[in-house]
Amino acid sequence: MGEALNRLLQAVRLDREAFVWMDFNDRATADGLIFVVATRFLILLGGGWTILGLTTSVTGVSLLIQSILNALIFWLAYSAITYAITKFLLDGSGQFAVFLRMSGFAYPTLLLTIFTARLGLAPIAALVLGSAWFIAVVTRGVTYEGDLPVQRAVLAAAGGLIGWIIISSIFSRGLI
Repeated sequence: MGEALNRLLQAVRLDREAFVWMDFNDRATADGLIFVVATRFLILLGGGWTILGLTTSVTGVSLLIQSILNALIFWLAYSAITYAITKFLLDGSGQFAVFLRMSGFAYPTLLLTIFTARLGLAPIAALVLGSAWFIAVVTRGVTYEGDLPVQRAVLAAAGGLIGWIIISSIFSRGLI
């Protein structure tokens, strides 16, 4: 796990070497999964829950399971949408597995939403500010894996998030 943490630090610093490593290391997918689950758990803790509250009460366990499943669905859907935008709309390249790894390694940057929310900002402003770093990390990965210029990579990374918001809105309202 030490190597994965080192690569996580490289990814959040936008170092190309981290994305090259993700491209050639299949194990990075499992590492991305671990980062997604651990980040979601830390977000719950940052939201005021305690470890004891999340693991001993029925409400806490239910929230923990629901939150982790939501994070995993986001991870898969966001990666797929970003991959599709890159490959089919922007004529980029790459493999879905690498997009999955990139977004898994970018996911811990969403911890910034905790800090921005603590500033007393409106929830949407905290989400936008907290997501900016996530988009930046994925953009860096898309420039490498998708072989796109930065402007188009930003479109793919932001488009993935917008696509997720649209899809989750449709499903949460029961339209499908």
